[in-house]
Order: sequence, then C-alpha cells, then structure tokens
Amino acid sequence: MTQLVDVGILTIRDDEFTAVLQAFPDDHRIHKSRHREYTLRSAGAGEGRRYRLAILRQLEQGNGEAQEAARDLYDDLQPALILVVGIAGGLPSDDVTLGDVVISTRIHDFSIEARRFEEWPTYNVGGGPIDRTIAAGIANLSARAEEIGDWTADLPPKPAVSFGTGKLYGPKAWQRDLRSKLQAAYGKNAEPRASRFMAGAIASSDRLIKDPQVLFPWITTARSMLAVEMESAGVHRATRDKTPMISIRGLSDIVGLKRQEAWTKYACLSAAAFARGYLRTQPVSPGGGAEPSDGGDTSGVAPQGVVADQVGQDAQEEGFPNLILLRRFPETLFVAPSLRNTRQAVWAALNEDASGQPAEYVPNAWTIHEGNFYSLVDPELSRLGTVIDVGGIDRFEAREWAYSDDDARRRLFVQLLNRAIRDDLWAQGVRYHGDLDVFAFMGRVEEGPRRLKYPNLKLRSTTTVVSHYQSTSKDGKKFNYYRHNAVQGRFRWLAKQWYLEITPTYRFTYNGKDLDRFHENRLSGIKRIEKNRSVLSQLLIWQAVLRAPWTRVDRPRLLEFAPLESFRFARVDDDSLTPLDTPTVRPSSDRELDQ
Repeated sequence: MTQLVDVGILTIRDDEFTAVLQAFPDDHRIHKSRHREYTLRSAGAGEGRRYRLAILRQLEQGNGEAQEAARDLYDDLQPALILVVGIAGGLPSDDVTLGDVVISTRIHDFSIEARRFEEWPTYNVGGGPIDRTIAAGIANLSARAEEIGDWTADLPPKPAVSFGTGKLYGPKAWQRDLRSKLQAAYGKNAEPRASRFMAGAIASSDRLIKDPQVLFPWITTARSMLAVEMESAGVHRATRDKTPMISIRGLSDIVGLKRQEAWTKYACLSAAAFARGYLRTQPVSPGGGAEPSDGGDTSGVAPQGVVADQVGQDAQEEGFPNLILLRRFPETLFVAPSLRNTRQAVWAALNEDASGQPAEYVPNAWTIHEGNFYSLVDPELSRLGTVIDVGGIDRFEAREWAYSDDDARRRLFVQLLNRAIRDDLWAQGVRYHGDLDVFAFMGRVEEGPRRLKYPNLKLRSTTTVVSHYQSTSKDGKKFNYYRHNAVQGRFRWLAKQWYLEITPTYRFTYNGKDLDRFHENRLSGIKRIEKNRSVLSQLLIWQAVLRAPWTRVDRPRLLEFAPLESFRFARVDDDSLTPLDTPTVRPSSDRELDQ
C-alpha cells in the first residue's frame, strides 16, 4: 500500500470538526477518495518539517460508525497515525477537570455487555493499550513542553462553572465527591490555571453516559479511567495491527454535572489545540508517503477547494471480482475435551438445560472434532461451558490453524469460519438456509418490504432487499410471495490468504421463511433478465453488509473483511453485450406490493 498522508484526524460532531479545521488552517484541499471525502491540511511537525493531514468527520455517533470511518480512512489513504479528536465526559478527579485534555494510553471497550435478572451488568472488556512506540512518546510528553509550545495561548477565556443546587445528579456519595472536586478547582479560594493535558485510560461504549451508576461496574473492572466517550473503541478495533491510533479528548462535562454548552465549545477548541501541539513532537516520521497524484487518478488531490478531477475516467468503468479478503478473525482458538460427541448432542443438552428460562445468546462459532471442542469464542462466557471439561481448556493462536500447511487444520478452521459468519450475519438480519446453502435477508410478512441503505460506486443508495409480490392464477385467485436478496458464500484459500467468494442470488418464499414451490422458475427468470450493473449492485450490497458498523452490544463481531478489490476497464454498453443464453422466461407480470 502507498501511504498518501501522514496523519488522519477523525472527528464526530460538527463543532469538533470546525475546531480541528480552525487549528489546522494551512494548505487547504478537498480529496474525494473511493469511500469518503476528506479535507486535506498540513501541520508543523517540528524541526521545520510538515505533516500532511486528512481530516474526516464521521456521519453519526457511536463505535460502529467510528470503526467504519477509521477503516475507510485507512483503506483510502494509509495514514501512519490516526487521531480521534473531540470531546468526552470526565469523572470526578483531582488531576483533570473541565477543559483539560486527556490523551489515551489505553482504550477500554465496554461495548459487549451481559445482563442477568436483578444483577449488575457484566462486561467482556475489549480494547487494549495503544501502540508501544507511540505510548513511549506520550509518557515523555512533559519533558517536551518546549516542542509542544503554549498550546493554550489561543484558547478563549474559560467559561464559568455552576455547581450549585440542582446542577448535580446521581447518588449522594457521587455528588459529594464531585462537589468537593469542583470546589477545589473552581471555588472562591481556587487559583485559576490554564488547561492542562494528562495521559491515561479512556473508556468507550455505545452509550451516552449520563448515569453515574452505569460507571460503577466499569470502575470496578478497569480502574484509573480519566474519560468516557463513544467512538475510540471502534477506531481501536479498526486500526489494530494496521496503524497506531490515539484519542485526544477535551473534557466538556463531568458525569454527575449537568452539561453547560459553553464548556462543550471550549473543550472542542482545547482538544484541537493540543492535537496541534502534540504533532510538533513528531510521533511518526513526517513525509513518509508518496505524493498524491493529480488528474486522472481517483486517489489524486485537486487544486485548492476543488474535488479531484475525473477527466480521463469517463470512458472507463470500475469492476470488482467477487472475492473479499478476510482481514481479521478472533486471535484465540479455544480447545477443550467435549462432554458430547456431536453438535446435535451439544445443542440438545443446551436446549434441555435452558428449558423454561429466558433466551440467552449462545455463540455458534464452534465445532466438535475427534472428541474435542474447538471454538473461536471463549466457551466459559456462555452456557457452552456446561458441555465441555472447563479444566481442560487450552488456548492457541488461531493463526496456527488459519495459515497452517496442514490441510486438515485448515479444513477445521474453515468449519469455524462458516459458523462465525453465520453468527455475524444473523446479528444483522441475514439468515443461513441449508436447503439452498445461501444467506438471505430475513423478512416478515407483516412488516412490509425491507430496505437497505448502502454505498454505491459514487453515492449512497437505497434498495429493497426483501420484496413482496402478488400473483394471480388463471382462476383469479391471488397469492403472495417474497423475494429475498441472497448470497452463496465460500471461503477460499488463495495465495496464502483467506477470501470469501460471494455469489449473489435470490431466495423466493411463500411466507417470508420457507421456500416457495415456484422458486426455481422465478429464480431462472430474474437471473436471465438481470444485466451486469445489477449484479455489481448486488456485490456492493453484500460488501456493505459484511463491512457494516457493528451495533450489537450482546456479542462481538467475529470476522472483519477488507473492501472489494477493484480494477478499471473500458466502458461497455450493456445492450452491446452478447448474452450467454437467450431468455426463455418472460419478465414477471406479478405486481410488487409497496406495503
């Protein structure tokens, strides 16, 4: 890959984005890449050198969208470092308070939560430390104050802080602690001070934390948190093993203190100003990538204020093979003696044990082989722990099986991948059907057509993935049937890499689930009248599903895929293509139902 910028900066809110643009005003350009549009700027890197920056504002809040945005940023431009710059909530602290900046040394990911009746929630805490080399530089930042400079010089005066009657909330003990901290920082006898920065752990989840009691299990699980927010965990997931990431957060509020808008604006400016100072310490080497090209290359950078020109590409089209690279899978393979001999026996035991109890998620990414239980998820975190010898669990690097020269090991790994992708797609409303060996969008008769937004080649499109139809028989009777977008998926071992081969198709049902008796005729008809662009749209739909932001809090995503690779070719008019066969089934005259 060619590195096109040095540093990528990801923001979420518009006021964060504006503050970052204000902090980095130099060398403005707009760059429209394959996945996103970026604002390009430059920044001082100390010693007279410059960084090339790509600034991106994500569309929505949350770790799922942050993961998608960071992944697109890396795929498009390959920055050597990604910064998440914006605001966060603080905790009562003697060290940092409103307007101060927290720079992450570790991300605690609290996205996966388990709740049991009348019990505190428990968490499968993810995340981890930041890159070791970057962390070493952060640990030494206090000794580099001269390089950072007076980063607070251009900040506006600090707003007033009101923490009187009615301004605090939460448990009484929390309020007392918070009031004492605020009194020390902003009381009558407090000495005013400039904003400061502090390195430490940041907690991230898909919740906007307003209730201090939500934090109690977090504090017990992971101590020394300085801030809480909703995006850094997603960026940490997306950049793992690819490029370093850091979260730079200005504290706009403290959990337990009602937010004051003036502090939100100040914290945005504070975070952006510190990011500018931090880059002067050269956390990564500046100028390490190739200059983006102009003109015909879609990755080119246009002149100031202008989106990259597409001249020379109008006579070309972009094509995609139906192979998508498996970029990440769980790091650990769990192996234990099984107390049951087959998958069927395991499920029978689990269903018997769960009789009369509330439904509880049980992972599917496991198999039984020669008396042993193999799993890509920790069986002790679910009821799977009841069907194995827990004392005999061994943990291996999944890569030992994934990239083994032993065909038997790779075949077993493929079984686990097949189970894992069923789990991931089920969580997004896509079900595996063994009768046709396909994955199809789920749809209910009473819900009406199901629609999906997805990124097409140039813009976001909306398509119907579960369509409702009505046919009329010769005697005048009306029958409803349903067309579900579907795909056949096969994992392929090619050039020492795992790919998913995706072949779009359809599944026709008579009740939203079970196969329609005219399925083959309907499928044959639609396949023969579909043209090249329709098939391409289907590929892009399934790419969007496989790479969609993860929003589930009850389970982790198991598999992560790269974008479809593309190639360019001379434009061909679909009508000029010679068909492989002549349609013998006329386009259906059945009526499509809107409701």
